[in-house]
Amino acid sequence: MSAGDILGQNRALKILAGFLSADRVPQALLFFGPPGVGKALAAGSFAAALLCEVSRSVRACGACAPCAAFSGGRHPDFIRVNAAYQACLRQEDESKQKSLRVGTIREARRAMETSPILGGRKVAVIEDADSLEIEAANALLKILEEPPAGAVWILTASRRERLPKTVLSRCAAVRFALLPEATVAGILTRGGTAESLAAAAARDSDGSAGRALELARHGYPGALFSGLAAPADASESLGADLPSARTKAELALFAVRQELWRSWKEGRTPFREAARGLGVVRELGDALRANVDPKAVVLLACLQARQAAT
Repeated sequence: MSAGDILGQNRALKILAGFLSADRVPQALLFFGPPGVGKALAAGSFAAALLCEVSRSVRACGACAPCAAFSGGRHPDFIRVNAAYQACLRQEDESKQKSLRVGTIREARRAMETSPILGGRKVAVIEDADSLEIEAANALLKILEEPPAGAVWILTASRRERLPKTVLSRCAAVRFALLPEATVAGILTRGGTAESLAAAAARDSDGSAGRALELARHGYPGALFSGLAAPADASESLGADLPSARTKAELALFAVRQELWRSWKEGRTPFREAARGLGVVRELGDALRANVDPKAVVLLACLQARQAAT
């Protein structure tokens, strides 16, 4: 993945290019913005550029020994801290990693305190840093206050307000914006999604390519409403794994909300009915977060949207 694969974020890439060209890379950066707009991709791309022994731009050369090690997932001076990393450390399922814990950050900190092997830098990317538990954030703060020479920490967050102010104050913030609808559709079609499905998913994505990919994968909102049995089928399709079912249910609720908004804007549903339906869907979202059965939540949301449109 290179900077050329990160679409719609020219301003953020320009800022990062400026750090590199001036050879003044902050020792801690925060990539923040809505979910699914390329923050994690950009963090990986920027890490590769920092570790490249040839390039001094946001696009790594891809040919030197550090680039080969990076692309092969075996660069000794790079670490990506995320749910998969923590699951490996704890020998647990990745789906159970709802927050980043203090032991995970301490392990990453130990790795970053050693001397670089292939060059002059070590780079750590902490994805979803807004999920850091308070003890984990405090453990991270210790190394951000006195970072070893050559160490660069890149944090990504969708809700930076959840990070302690002490951590925020030590990071150079780089904002990532919502993506234009055409850009989102282009990202999906480049990945092999049919143009019609890509366009529909992009329209409903609210500028998030990640969300659009999930909508297209599940066929939402069409799969929620096409046919009398669609609500029941959508409910059953959530599966038996509870964490996965909750994630899919959250996506289904989002799709239902988008359908209700669009139905009102296009004149298919009176405002009063659309507003009432949106209120019910909001309450169902609260119920889902309170551990109500995801299948029941999705079934009721689909039925509510169908009633509002009649």
